[in-house]
Amino acid sequence: MYIEFVIADNFLLTYLAGAAAARLLSKRENVVRLLIAATVGTIAAVFYPLISVPSWALLVIKLSLGVALCAILYVKTRRPITSSLLFFGCTFAFGGASYALGLIIYSSAGGASEFSRKYPLFLSLGAGATVYLCVKYVSKKLISSRARAPYEFGTEVEIFGNKLTFDAFLDTGNGVIDDKSGLPVIITDFARFIAKLDESGAREFLKKVDSYRRLDIVTAAGKASAYLIEPTSVTVYSDGQSHRINAILGVVGGKGKFCAAHEMLLGPALLSEGL
Repeated sequence: MYIEFVIADNFLLTYLAGAAAARLLSKRENVVRLLIAATVGTIAAVFYPLISVPSWALLVIKLSLGVALCAILYVKTRRPITSSLLFFGCTFAFGGASYALGLIIYSSAGGASEFSRKYPLFLSLGAGATVYLCVKYVSKKLISSRARAPYEFGTEVEIFGNKLTFDAFLDTGNGVIDDKSGLPVIITDFARFIAKLDESGAREFLKKVDSYRRLDIVTAAGKASAYLIEPTSVTVYSDGQSHRINAILGVVGGKGKFCAAHEMLLGPALLSEGL
């Protein structure tokens, strides 16, 4: 039973630690390297109990094994040193998760150390797998955030005596231009727009809504019909600077949100404004 546990535990957790480190650096997981590293680490773990050396020598052996695993995983890859440090960090995190689970169950350090010998394998592996899934989720969010950051802008629209702020996204698929004025159309939806207006502004908007021109728009976010309103001013904030731009506000009708991820869509025509 012990040998089966050692093999399964070390193999899977070494594999998951390597995969988690790759995800944190937005690198493609190399399955072959991960399998080889997991196999080498597992073979070493099987023979640990048979090694009779001073504790300092055992520490040197473990560190050497860690370096060897990092060499297998990251030699001739992008950012090998950072990848290796993250691999060690993930390994400690997985081991820490298992230890923490044992500590919760036994309420003592000694009991936590004996956790792996007294409870089913899936609990120890489950703790490591939970950490891996958390790392996977966080890395996905970080990658998505880094990819969007250059296209996200704070935007202020002055209209109906209100100054409305929006988290805007520069949508390269938004090439909508108002045919009458020749100005680019910045797009938000009815629900967000009306929620930002004060009571008098909302009354004025609803009073005039039937008089506004309508325009069918097509962007990467979808197709819709929008009310075109000329704002008093539009200011876009980029790199700590404010830019006054000339644009028409397009308010998409309906109860839903036109673009769930962003409050407003800007268009590439605004790049000529110096953003």
